[in-house]
Amino acid sequence: MKRKKERLIWAGITSSLTLAVIILIFTVSVTSVSAQNNYSYNRDVEKYMNLLKNAYYYVLNNYIDEIPPEELFKGAMDGLFESLDDPYSVYLDETEVQSLTDTTQGKFGGVGLYISKSTIFDEDNPYGRKPYVEVVSPIEGTPAYRAGIHSGDYIYKINGETAKDLSTNDVSNLLRGEAGTPVDVTFLRGDNITFDVTLKRANIEIPTVKEAMIGDDIGYLRIIQFTPFTAQRIEDALREFKKNKYRAMVIDLRGNPGGLLSSVVEIADYFFSDGVIVSTKSRIEGENEIYNAKRGKIVDNDIPITVLIDNGSASASEILTGALKDRERAVVIGQTSYGKGSVQTMVGLGQSAIKLTMARYYTPSGVSIDKVGIEPDIEIKLPEYSDDELESYAQIIEKNLIREFVIKDNLTEQSINSFIEDLRSDEIVLSNDTIKRLINSESNRMVDNPPVYDLQYDESLIKAVELIKEKNYEF
Repeated sequence: MKRKKERLIWAGITSSLTLAVIILIFTVSVTSVSAQNNYSYNRDVEKYMNLLKNAYYYVLNNYIDEIPPEELFKGAMDGLFESLDDPYSVYLDETEVQSLTDTTQGKFGGVGLYISKSTIFDEDNPYGRKPYVEVVSPIEGTPAYRAGIHSGDYIYKINGETAKDLSTNDVSNLLRGEAGTPVDVTFLRGDNITFDVTLKRANIEIPTVKEAMIGDDIGYLRIIQFTPFTAQRIEDALREFKKNKYRAMVIDLRGNPGGLLSSVVEIADYFFSDGVIVSTKSRIEGENEIYNAKRGKIVDNDIPITVLIDNGSASASEILTGALKDRERAVVIGQTSYGKGSVQTMVGLGQSAIKLTMARYYTPSGVSIDKVGIEPDIEIKLPEYSDDELESYAQIIEKNLIREFVIKDNLTEQSINSFIEDLRSDEIVLSNDTIKRLINSESNRMVDNPPVYDLQYDESLIKAVELIKEKNYEF
């Protein structure tokens, strides 16, 4: 299998606050970057390069105020990448490169959010994506996770200033800072629910895998992100499952924003002895690759597998899901995945860098899921609420009622029932079951080591276990 050298290739959400990747930066001139991409220097290209150079020097020397040359260069580069209309292709200045490098080494303070921004939104459509940076998922155990921030929330304000039209880099830089320092963030949930949260930054350690046995014979494997360390962690977990004589497995990819392409390919190889895992296609011949499984595998064919996904499952997690689904190795349960089907390469420019979409990836059946996502075999529909229920939900969120109750109370059945009665007196119309789910979720967020899985309220997991038992371990 051909491995790319001297650059970083990954399939994950761009500009996340805690992106777990190893960044390999090397110096390259503008000319060599062009040469790498087989870019022909015909007359039109030379004309526009000369025009750009002339404009740069003219503005630098004649604008009413003196502008630092690096600031003017960054503005030109930002404009260059904005013209691509691709949120995953960006220019990173020296500070932003260092920020990502610090992230991989754990030397930064942050709030623990994976974020992304869609370039597609409609001001006249209140149900479409908004012109704000969106939360793809919070990282478990971090300040944002404990504050109850969810996938699909939007970052509305930061320290009282609107976050409308800010880039992911802008938001990332504003939320990062020294561990222990506070940052005030206003989040938008749904169409009109806004709430303020003060997050105390912390040193973010990115988890990769959690595993446990469900009963005596079902291995539960949650993959949080694909990093250089994930494959080894999963191999260790699978060998532990074998020691426990597992007879079926659940792979939970919900909220997984992606990560390294090499990592997910290595992990998918644990399930196959041959055949295609994923392919990448580009207009550049050198970027076209087919990644095949090698001989040998860890998970035997007689182990039935279910995969759990949701709208926070993106990129590399979609590659694994697509391989297992296309090759009829697993049943997929949940909601349609995020739909991030492109691959980026990072190239250094001195102390700065560019991150450019170079290819799209395709599942073994040749399907691109970009902007579409993967549909589950068995859909678990999210709850639908009436207008009155949404109003009640907004009131609970805005007043932070669940969190305050969880902090103050011991959470006995009697205290929970009493709390629900108090909510009823405040005209909260959410069902008892919904309120109990919110309490259970908030309670898990408040502990350093929350339960690995939840068989009481997690409908997707409950369905997966039921399916395994109903099929008598034979799909």
